[in-house]
Amino acid sequence: MAKRTAAAAAALAVCIILALLALAYVAPPAAHAQAQKAPAQFKASGAFSGGAKLAGCVLDGIRFGKHPDYTRIVLDFSVESGGKRTGAPSHPAYKVEYKKFPYRFKITFDGVKYAENAKVQSKDAVPFSIVTRADNTIQMIEMFIQGPALFKVIEIDDPAKLSLDFRFLPNEPVPVVWAVQLQEVKDVQSAFKLLEAGGFPEGFEPDVIAIGSSIFVEAVYLTMDEAAQAVAKLDDMGIPAIVAERKGSDLPRR
Repeated sequence: MAKRTAAAAAALAVCIILALLALAYVAPPAAHAQAQKAPAQFKASGAFSGGAKLAGCVLDGIRFGKHPDYTRIVLDFSVESGGKRTGAPSHPAYKVEYKKFPYRFKITFDGVKYAENAKVQSKDAVPFSIVTRADNTIQMIEMFIQGPALFKVIEIDDPAKLSLDFRFLPNEPVPVVWAVQLQEVKDVQSAFKLLEAGGFPEGFEPDVIAIGSSIFVEAVYLTMDEAAQAVAKLDDMGIPAIVAERKGSDLPRR
């Protein structure tokens, strides 16, 4: 009887030790777990992109905020389904590019619509334009800023938002530039069709710039000689163009 009691006690002790080991055990992270993204860093050129195609995604808000050393632009997204709109669960496919002369951010999406009742904050706003197709799908957003800047894009969750932060570089010189502008551009959609059709001289890579009702298709050069050469090549191909001289921080004008 004593032997059985001792054996039972020993078995109980083993069970207690195993139980304590089980409590102390911490499961390793799942092999498929995704690593967290490194924090976005300010940069002086290039683009930020991310997200994935999100059915029913709508841009329903644009907000602005000034901070001591940077300005923030926030884009609010939602998802529309069955006539109801809720906060977006994830980020739509996006690209935010920093462009020069004029200084601006070009924002494009994959299949995101612009809400007819979007809330757009006017306080601290920068000049901007939104180009949409007939079905309200966003073709391009341009945010115009006053001069050279650093920028970064932060993905905010729950619900999904995009934060575009920029801070000016006051010591960076702003050059005089020569813009080669295509003529006979009737409207913004014909401007995009021109770009899609291509057929331009090698090295001539124009952008569409929408400022209110004024639409420009232009490529910018740092010397008059380069601009004149581009105009000559366009003229040889029967494409009318002019050269407009301006400060690099100025918006295009007629």
